[in-house]
Amino acid sequence: MSKKNIEEQLSDYIDALNDEREPEVEGAENDRELGKLIETVHRVRTLREPSLPDGAYPERLARAVADEIQREKQRAIRKPTKSPSKSILRMLLPMTAVAACLLLLVFVNSLGIFKQDVVYAMEKAVAKLNNYHGILEMRTRNAAGEEWLVRWVELWCEGDKYALKQDDGTLTVNNGQQKWQINHEEREVAILPLLPDPTGSSFDLRDEAKRAKQYPHTVVGTELVAGREAIKLAISPPGGEEYYLWVDAETNLPIQLETAMQKALQTTYTFVSFEPNIEIPADIFAYRVPEGYKVVEDDPGQLVASVEEAAAISGFMPLLPKQAPVRILAFQDRIVLDYGDTTIVESRATGEFKPEPNASIGSAADGPLEIWYERLRWRREGLEIQVEGARSLELAGEIAADLSVPDTNQDITSKAKVKVPVDMGIVEANQKQVDSGSSPWQLDPLHVALTFVNLQVTPEGIQGEPQIDMPSFRLATNNSEEAVVEVDEGPIERVYLKRLVRQDETGIWTVVGYDPR
Repeated sequence: MSKKNIEEQLSDYIDALNDEREPEVEGAENDRELGKLIETVHRVRTLREPSLPDGAYPERLARAVADEIQREKQRAIRKPTKSPSKSILRMLLPMTAVAACLLLLVFVNSLGIFKQDVVYAMEKAVAKLNNYHGILEMRTRNAAGEEWLVRWVELWCEGDKYALKQDDGTLTVNNGQQKWQINHEEREVAILPLLPDPTGSSFDLRDEAKRAKQYPHTVVGTELVAGREAIKLAISPPGGEEYYLWVDAETNLPIQLETAMQKALQTTYTFVSFEPNIEIPADIFAYRVPEGYKVVEDDPGQLVASVEEAAAISGFMPLLPKQAPVRILAFQDRIVLDYGDTTIVESRATGEFKPEPNASIGSAADGPLEIWYERLRWRREGLEIQVEGARSLELAGEIAADLSVPDTNQDITSKAKVKVPVDMGIVEANQKQVDSGSSPWQLDPLHVALTFVNLQVTPEGIQGEPQIDMPSFRLATNNSEEAVVEVDEGPIERVYLKRLVRQDETGIWTVVGYDPR
């Protein structure tokens, strides 16, 4: 087999790996050279890109070694009467191997194999996770190094179905048709509202994979976790404390999470056993009432076949997107449209519509639109509509054609007439304080504005109730990165705020300017 043919087959093998297809290489089992190259590429694929002086360094080094080999050959040719000495042979063999490896490194790197890092592999593995069974331990450690077991849970997950057994024996099951909890101490079976929900575990694999991709991260090394080789990642949320995530080297799935030390406590979640993509017995998700147990039920909802059935139970006809839901759940006061990765909940509108204080504000149906993480909420035609999930914007737009989200590229705070100097050291310290659970009011632009304005009125400090209280403050604009709060009374008419450290729902707000009245 020629070198050209080997390169072509190796290139096809690499393309198949990158496309997540099963590679097929003819003749690899009969060709030792090709077989070794295939094995090397397979091992290299999961590595991070190596740190090199520059991109051309491997090629220069490989050529230098090759030139040295060529010079040795020329010297040997000039002395034809003598056989090459053993020392030359000993030198040529390892140098040839080094050159081959370096040339392979250049070739493979040129095709982008090293870009397949551990977080990319984890993202792909989580996307392919059909089900799993595991035992999750939660341990806490204090600043003195003392550690104790808080609890453990046994989990079975398959699509939208899960069963969660706590260490006290309490079992919670959602089989997609019904949700219930068996309490052995009370000898009760509580029928719970059938709503699309997470597993209830504090260590959600998909969430952790998403955060690892979103935030800066580095590979620290490898360690054994519950007897399995795992890659340790250090993850650094902007302005926050570093925490650690361990990824199973075999499955590429997260198996351990260690939070940052907060208020002298640190928590570690570990899958002490974990089996992905297995055959889960059907009876795990089967509804059964143990003999002698009482059934407790409080409007758990019904799975219905049509919107008309849902309207008959709830008492109103919902507003529908163009796409049909996977299933419909009806309650006495609301209707749930389940789209798998996204959920729409509609109910009759009552009282005043109050967006979350820290939510971004858009518009829909000539009214405010609350944007909170992946949740959109607004009112229309006497109904309150909440859309949450990966396709929230797409489905909400099919219900409200005039839906508009704020433009994050719009420069809002530069319009402030008076600029407020900011000490980033203090801002970063405040962010860490909020991350630890203290001073959560800094996540609310209204409360930050209230504090700022009242300190202008009473510079000596706020004693008791503020002179200008909350009803005087109104959130006029919030695009998730910048916000404007209007004030009805006092010396300041408008307050301008920014998220300076972290531009998501976990970031604190800082006053950067204001307009005098």
